[in-house]
Amino acid sequence: MSKKQYRPKNTYSKDSKIVEKTDEPVTYASLLKTIVPKIEAKNHYVTKKSAPLVHLDYHEELRIKEKAFDLYWDHFKLPGKPAPLIASPMGRQYRTTSKRKTLHKGRILYLLFGDKALSTQKWPFVESPLEPPEHGRIYSFLQAKLSEPPYKLLATHLNYLIIRGSYSEQSVIFNVDALNGPLVRKLKMIAEHLKKLDKSITGAYIYTDPSSSDYYLEARQPVDLLNFKKLYGKGDVAVTHQKHRYRFHPTSFSQVNESMVPVMLEQARKLLDPGSNEVLIDLYCGYGLFSHYLAADYNQVLGIDGEGPSIRSAVANKKLNPASRKTKFLARWITENTIEDIQPFAASLTETVILDPPRQGPKDGVIAALCLREPHKVLHIHCGVDQIPSSIEQWQQGGYQVEKIVPMDMFPGTPNLEVLILLTPANS
Repeated sequence: MSKKQYRPKNTYSKDSKIVEKTDEPVTYASLLKTIVPKIEAKNHYVTKKSAPLVHLDYHEELRIKEKAFDLYWDHFKLPGKPAPLIASPMGRQYRTTSKRKTLHKGRILYLLFGDKALSTQKWPFVESPLEPPEHGRIYSFLQAKLSEPPYKLLATHLNYLIIRGSYSEQSVIFNVDALNGPLVRKLKMIAEHLKKLDKSITGAYIYTDPSSSDYYLEARQPVDLLNFKKLYGKGDVAVTHQKHRYRFHPTSFSQVNESMVPVMLEQARKLLDPGSNEVLIDLYCGYGLFSHYLAADYNQVLGIDGEGPSIRSAVANKKLNPASRKTKFLARWITENTIEDIQPFAASLTETVILDPPRQGPKDGVIAALCLREPHKVLHIHCGVDQIPSSIEQWQQGGYQVEKIVPMDMFPGTPNLEVLILLTPANS
């Protein structure tokens, strides 16, 4: 697909007509913006950064998202017809991972949605409608406690406060820009308060980041575990999906919408329609979400991921899921060479691939290398809509065609979708 297609000189008006207006690239978010009703809530600016669509009724939000997705598909002339958008079981208060950027100003610790939030956020802490009430209680407590004079040292060295876990338990990560004896003592003191605050808080941790980078657990970026220390509690997070049990490190990637994970797993099984003569290659397998869930349906499963804590969790989760006895996991970054190095399976078996990369997509050459293996089916999962045109073009160049497109509202309240695309050889 040419660069001109990514930077067309048009946009869409609310009645879906194309008008000559701008040289800006057409994105899913830009199309969505043209059909979202004006914000009427007086204080919506508070949550605009983290939840720009939360002022809408959820059914209306779904209608608008589906319309924008259809416009996007038609604009780029993508093959096939997307299935109806699948709604999230929880349209609000669904997030199991949340974070706040910290800023110590005067005697007050502010918990912000992002760098620019201080110019609009009048209060030290604002709850998000996308987060469970438990997150709000934890943040409110920490904001007040860390604003007290005895905790000024800790407050001035905080980069982020991060909460993650499940709907039944939460862990707190203190991202700090330095670590020394006095700071550790303050962190241990605040951890003791957390223990008493709520039994659902099962652990507290320190992550040291001297560069004060935008540490974001959902980005699937490797974390230096030498900088990660436990204050108290368990060393992992526990979840159960469709009777399959998983444990994973607090820094490992996991879907933020726990209510949507069972729906996604069911859709993956339905699209792939597994057979006993097939092997599954699960790329970017993480802690083994798909690998363990689908293990009983395949002759063999091979999961690959380069993120150390996640792949170790995937191996450990075999003990929790007896059907995974034939499942193997390999710790390697997903590159063209990694795909080429996967040993051939028995000639009687056909290959199926799940490709679930980070938001930016797989590295160059990965899709081409997969095409050369000639898998019978591929399920490419996109956690961002705007990567789809490029990935489809690469699959088509490798001899594959789009069979089904299933958009899912994994991120209610935000201008994004998760999209499952099933591909098969074009000559099949």
